[in-house]
Amino acid sequence: MTEAEILLKLEPVFAQEGVVFEVMGREDHRLLVRARRTGPGTPVAFLVKALEGTLRRYHSDLKEVELLEYDPGEGSSTPDTPNPEFDKVLKHKAASAKLELPEVPGLDLRGSDRAQAVKALEQAQKMWSRQGVDRFRVRGMLEDPVHRAVQKWLSFYELTESHQLEPDGDVLRVVLKGAASREFPDVETLWFPARLMLMGP
Repeated sequence: MTEAEILLKLEPVFAQEGVVFEVMGREDHRLLVRARRTGPGTPVAFLVKALEGTLRRYHSDLKEVELLEYDPGEGSSTPDTPNPEFDKVLKHKAASAKLELPEVPGLDLRGSDRAQAVKALEQAQKMWSRQGVDRFRVRGMLEDPVHRAVQKWLSFYELTESHQLEPDGDVLRVVLKGAASREFPDVETLWFPARLMLMGP
């Protein structure tokens, strides 16, 4: 598939996150895109990185997706000025390969079936581990398919002793193997929807 065809296939996923992407061209190993915000959703910086990972599966010579233009749109809840936390990634060049993730990202599995939840967990662990994340939150534990999927995933990775439910019973704190021994940070979580982790083929 061409880059434009892949973007077309992913269009419904991006639409749910309130973003429209358009291919502007290609320079060597970089795909040049522009994005327009149509509603609130996952920060564009993270969607760019997710798009980059998906495109690499189809085009081994494609190393980077560069966001040339960003239109925050009118009437959306996204501020006109990008959050400084994401600014570096929004304007990333080859030198800034590492995505700046929050200290404790979160995976929102609500509404997922068991298979989707397991796949999203696998993708999140793979992506975040590469970025140095060793603990994260999972939301949706009050839903039976999600609960069963998470328990299966935890037992497979022998993490059954390295997690703790938060008081509301819906959020699970996960600590990966090899993580430094310290208290789970009591910081605000940036939640990533499961569908973002399921974007790939």
